[in-house]
Amino acid sequence: MAKILEKVLSKRGAKTASHDDFLIHTLLEVAENPFHPTDNPKGIVNLGTAFNALMSDKLCERMRQRDALDIQPHLLQYFDMTGTPELKEAMVAFFNRHFHPHVPVLPSQVVVMSGVTSCLDALGHALCDPGDIIITPTPVYGRIITDFRDVTEINMDYLNLSEGEEDSDTGNGFTLRVEDVENRINSLKEQGLRVGAVILLNPHNPLGDVYPPHFLLRLLDVCAQHKIHAIVDEVYALSVFKEGVEFHSVLSLDVPDPRRTHVLWGMSKDFGNPGMLVGVVVTRSKEVLACLQNSSVFKAVPSVIQQAATVILNDIAWSDEYFLPTKKQQLRAAFEYARERLDKMGVIVRDSSAGLFIWFSVQRFLKHKTEEEELALHKELLEAGVYTVPGVIFYCITPGWMRIVFSTGHQDLKEGLDRLEMVLKRREPHNTNGILHTCSKDHIPELP
Repeated sequence: MAKILEKVLSKRGAKTASHDDFLIHTLLEVAENPFHPTDNPKGIVNLGTAFNALMSDKLCERMRQRDALDIQPHLLQYFDMTGTPELKEAMVAFFNRHFHPHVPVLPSQVVVMSGVTSCLDALGHALCDPGDIIITPTPVYGRIITDFRDVTEINMDYLNLSEGEEDSDTGNGFTLRVEDVENRINSLKEQGLRVGAVILLNPHNPLGDVYPPHFLLRLLDVCAQHKIHAIVDEVYALSVFKEGVEFHSVLSLDVPDPRRTHVLWGMSKDFGNPGMLVGVVVTRSKEVLACLQNSSVFKAVPSVIQQAATVILNDIAWSDEYFLPTKKQQLRAAFEYARERLDKMGVIVRDSSAGLFIWFSVQRFLKHKTEEEELALHKELLEAGVYTVPGVIFYCITPGWMRIVFSTGHQDLKEGLDRLEMVLKRREPHNTNGILHTCSKDHIPELP
């Protein structure tokens, strides 16, 4: 494909054009035939896209109020592309209230961009040259890979986590250990490769883990010792729903290397409005800020959207005292409902503390524990009218895992789980004594 495209495009353009993004591809396919209980009951239920619809009606009500979309003449003019002063001030106040920073965040340390995807692309450009490496634990949200790879041409290195590992922090498999990160850094350096950064999703997607402060500090220490940038994506920071689990932002820590520590957040997940495309980079690195200031021209958020975001963040009575705590309660209830349904289906559900999704194993329903069989089940589910994301799309090397989103609203969630249960009931458990094959870490299949 790339060779054909090169007849018209540059090699770089052909490489970008040839990438087939499963998540976006399938989202668009599902959007052409969406389930609706009365208008389109045979449509596809989307349990694959991480969108929080539980409070959509309340968010719409708030945004319909005049102050959120009060368009004044100054909003029609050019503006600071790193973010309007009003939104930066609102962001800083929001971070200082909810993220409890060790050192108060300043407006000059904030760059607003058109979603966290844009933030990742901009950071990749700032921190790495083409061919440099960013290490990511896997399984991981698949767009993390493409956000760094598609334009900036960074090579991603997958630190594959095993389903069988456990420790006292999570009590689950797929456990990340700092020593494994350091060993991978050393191994890559010995091969003469340049490691530009390590990225961590906290809370994690798709695992739902929330990493404790002592773990984060150890990881940051390793990055500092090797003079490697640490990128921490905290886009689900305020979507922790498990009782007794507390989120600790990297901003709240006395980090060993502030110039190489960068935090991302956005409104898409915690406020359930990905259509607004408001993402932010928080960094104390003057050098990185200088680069982002110039690249932000290509990734600016429209001033009218920034006005609405400013109003939402500044409305403490609505956002802090009503929306966020109510959302947390609804997430917890939806998670418990989905987990109970999945337990009754006989799948293995991994415990989760945060996010909008559940990571679970359907291995006992596969004829063979292979990537091909996992994708065959995915196709069967899609044909039955429910979209779930197979584990291979999250670069999981152990076949038989998948992710569903439980924040779609109860009617869609119930219908989607009904269809999932119907498909699993049609399949007899297979291969209980079979060999566990693994997927190639470098191969993500095209949509079947």
